[in-house]
Amino acid sequence: MAEVNLKKLSRADLLEMMIKFSEEAEEAKKHEQEYREELEREKLAMQQQMAEERAALLKSFDEEKAEMRAKFAEQKAQLQEKYEKDIEGLKARLEKEKSELQLQVDDSLSKIEKSGNLAEASLLIGGILESAQKAADIYLKTIKDKAKTDE
Repeated sequence: MAEVNLKKLSRADLLEMMIKFSEEAEEAKKHEQEYREELEREKLAMQQQMAEERAALLKSFDEEKAEMRAKFAEQKAQLQEKYEKDIEGLKARLEKEKSELQLQVDDSLSKIEKSGNLAEASLLIGGILESAQKAADIYLKTIKDKAKTDE
């Protein structure tokens, strides 16, 4: 509004000017309230959208977590099955070697009984002990190797 010398205006003009300013102020307050309401609606809409996105992300995360747990459980079961199979194989091998060693010991004992010579007996026992030590070393090495590969 152009600069107006208020002293030169009449009371009616001043009153009209004040009414006009008052109306403009009320209109500005009305616009301000409308903008605030619109801003609040947009804020609520954004909060709702963010809550929905968060819920979707949490659901997706839970689904992935459940899927991964199922895969890990499956892998664990497979590894457990393989481990048990390997252990059974090793036990069977141990029993076989044990029975073979028992046969060797029995054979050696029968030879010792048949031998009348103490020197012959000590040589025969030495051979048995060497065989038993070799078998025990091989078995121990196999178990250690198996334990390393399972890790």
